[in-house]
Parts: sequence; C-alpha cells; structure tokens
Amino acid sequence: MKLFYALILIFAGIEATAQKLPDIQTTTLVVPSTIRIDGKNTEWNNFSAENKRTSLIYSIANDDKNLYLAIKAASNDAITKILAGGISFSVNTKGKKKEDESFTITYPLIARANVARPVGQAGGGLNRQRMGQNRQEQSQEQRDSAAYEQRKVQLAGVKEIKIKGFANIPDSLISIYNEYGIKAIAKMDEQKAYFCEIAIPLSTLQISIDDKKEIAYQIKLNGRQGGGGNFAMRTNAGGFGGRNRGGGFGGGNNTAQQDLMVATDFWGKYTIQK
Repeated sequence: MKLFYALILIFAGIEATAQKLPDIQTTTLVVPSTIRIDGKNTEWNNFSAENKRTSLIYSIANDDKNLYLAIKAASNDAITKILAGGISFSVNTKGKKKEDESFTITYPLIARANVARPVGQAGGGLNRQRMGQNRQEQSQEQRDSAAYEQRKVQLAGVKEIKIKGFANIPDSLISIYNEYGIKAIAKMDEQKAYFCEIAIPLSTLQISIDDKKEIAYQIKLNGRQGGGGNFAMRTNAGGFGGRNRGGGFGGGNNTAQQDLMVATDFWGKYTIQK
C-alpha cells in the first residue's frame, strides 16, 4: 500500500513537471535585487509563458525602479525573424491594447551591411556563387555553426534602440548607452538560442510601484519590413535564411519567406507591484 501511494506521488510529480507554460503570462513577478541587464540568462531560468503565435518564451517583471522583459527564442525561424526586423515591446499604461498610444522600444536593429554577407566575405556575384558552392559542400553541422557564429557577431554590433511614444524623449534611435536608463541587450547562448533582456525605468513610463497599475503590453516580431528595412535576407546564394526541409539553416522555402514578411504579435496584461 505504501508503494502504491509512493508511485502516485511520483507520477503526480512527473505530470506537474511536464505541465506546459501558459500562452500569456498570468502572474506578477518581482526580480532579484542582483539582476544585471547583460544578455546572460542567469536570473530567468524559470520563464513565465511560452507564446505559440510568436514562438517566444518570456517573462515580464518589475522592481521599484524598472519594468523588465526577458525573451528567449530557440527556433531558427523565430530567430531569423527577430534579426530581420527586431522585437517591438509596447507598454500601454492605460491598460488598453492600443499600440499607437503606447511607449514602444524596438530592438535589435541590425544594419543591412552587417547581414548581407558572412563575416570576411566581399561582395560580387562570383563570390556569392562560390559561397553557395562551398555551403553545399559543408555538412549541416558546419552550416549551423557558421550561422550561429554570424548571429553572435551581428548582435554584438547592435548599438542602438529605437524608441517611440515617450513623453520627454523624441522618437528616434538612441544609443544602448543612453542617459534615459533604457537598457536592451541580446546574445546567442551556448544552446544556439536567442536571449534578450530589456529594462525600462518606471519613471519614463510615468508610473510608480505605489500605483499598483495594470498595464497592457504588446510583444511583436516585426519581420522584414519592405525593401528598406534593417535586414537583408539571402537565401539561395548561400545566406542564412529559414530552415530548409532538411532541418538546417540555409535557403528557406517560400512559406518561410512569406512568414518573414508578416509581423506577428500578442497582447497581455501585467500589474506593477512592490
């Protein structure tokens, strides 16, 4: 009988562990006092939600000074879309799901010149043809490793944050080392996943922890916006597009390219607390 009850407890524990995260965060979090916005996943091991629409795992939290967003993307398609146009994080302090009335920051913004070619490669049709041939001769592991290394270099080169809707800050690009206290940094981790941390001072959002304010937030993958965006996709000529049918990085199919052009987003609610 004791063995029977022990087995019930074991299976119950396994089932609880296997439970999936909600699609939208449902809890309010207070971050550790030791938090550092450095693009390293040391404080966010237990994420709050896994959104199916965007393939993002995320947590939103606050302390007495800042609102924080931590995002992880493990799928190649999601990472490709992030690098194509960045993620826009919008906060509506009136609790309304209205983007045009929100404080919005967009990050990362990768310059076209930093994406158009693998590191160390010059332009020209002949070079692109040779690159394509070289990629065909590489193993899938080699292609994935090359894409991973390039993504690390691309993210390390991001030095600006796009902001919009802040009362005392003009809509513009600001340095990641800005005087407003807005912070954002993203890196590729050792598992080849994208990880990003964002911090926005509550004062720039014109709210206080004493208000216990319910805010609405939107997280949006912008994708590649038209021909003048920040990101230039290269596929058949040896660039790093979406995953092909073989499961690796490389020349993406038409569906992946169409998905890359369409923004995907979701809204949620969060209550600022002490």
